[in-house]
Amino acid sequence: MDKSNYVDSIVSLLKKNEDELVENWFNQALISESEPYLNEMVQNGHTTINMIIKYLENPNIINNIAALTEKIARERVDANVNIGDFVFNINIGRKLIFETINTSSLSESVKIDAIIKITNMFDIFVKDAVTKYTKIKDEIINNKNQFITEMHSDRLTILGQIAASFAHEFRNPLTSIKGFINLLENNFEKSDETSNYFKIINNEMESLQEKVNQFLYLSKLKILDDNIEGIDISNVVKEMIVFLTPRFNEENITIVQNIDENLKIFAVRDQIKQVILNILHNAVEELHNNNFDRIIDVNVSKSDGNIIVAIANNGPQIPSHLLENIFEPFISTKELGTGLGLSVCKQIIEKHNGTISVITNPERTTFLLTFPE
Repeated sequence: MDKSNYVDSIVSLLKKNEDELVENWFNQALISESEPYLNEMVQNGHTTINMIIKYLENPNIINNIAALTEKIARERVDANVNIGDFVFNINIGRKLIFETINTSSLSESVKIDAIIKITNMFDIFVKDAVTKYTKIKDEIINNKNQFITEMHSDRLTILGQIAASFAHEFRNPLTSIKGFINLLENNFEKSDETSNYFKIINNEMESLQEKVNQFLYLSKLKILDDNIEGIDISNVVKEMIVFLTPRFNEENITIVQNIDENLKIFAVRDQIKQVILNILHNAVEELHNNNFDRIIDVNVSKSDGNIIVAIANNGPQIPSHLLENIFEPFISTKELGTGLGLSVCKQIIEKHNGTISVITNPERTTFLLTFPE
């Protein structure tokens, strides 16, 4: 049988059985009770058979396949059909066509040639359909993620404004309270007991003041002197280590220092001190429950025109679900943490044209601060 007769015989077979093929496919396909495209599915079945016929007549015609797969993919996504059911239904159609060919009276050679060509067409069909389905799904997911991100950003902005307003209102009475506490302390008859009480009150006031300052800084209100000057970052880091030495000793923490000398950056000294202090303080808290050697490793060095400050501890690994947003406001690894410290650190570092990042694994967690010279 020559090629034209072979194609004519397959085309004739498919046209003769078209309605039955579509009906059987519709009955065997995985279709939800809430399927919104029932009529379109039937029409797509007929269109697919016509597409097979055209492909058998001219295998170079690919545009018809692309147009159909685009339509079907969009309908399947819109109907919220999962990709497994989508591919299953395509393969059901393939199976029914092959069964129709195999049970026909056509010669074996014609059946084999037809099945090979139709298999090639279905391979193209499935690949194109799945690619388009995935692309459409990805676009929807990306749009939703963008919407969620924008909503999250808007809520943080509003929350920051509200928090700043409250913090600003708290700050003034706090200043008055601290002043009157100092007056009472100076005029009160001192004893070991009263001195201890005043010490506790002052410490708590300082802690509250620090939280208020963090809220204000987070809202980008200026609470610190913004005079930028050349500072020796090596000395700043050493100062903060000395400042926290009593805490290190109390927690049995070993400090390993590898600090290059005379490394200068342009910065607001108090702001950089705040960042270093915050990261060191966090490291101490993370090591609190360590039952083995507690180590904080501090490195300050120069690399490729940048000053690198690396502060590492051998405490627990930061959970993966927190890692991505660790520098966002109100994200904390601590049970009772406010989640403001690292967010404030990020704003300060970026204000100085630097970067802050974290690397964590089961052995150690390292915060990396990078500053331009």
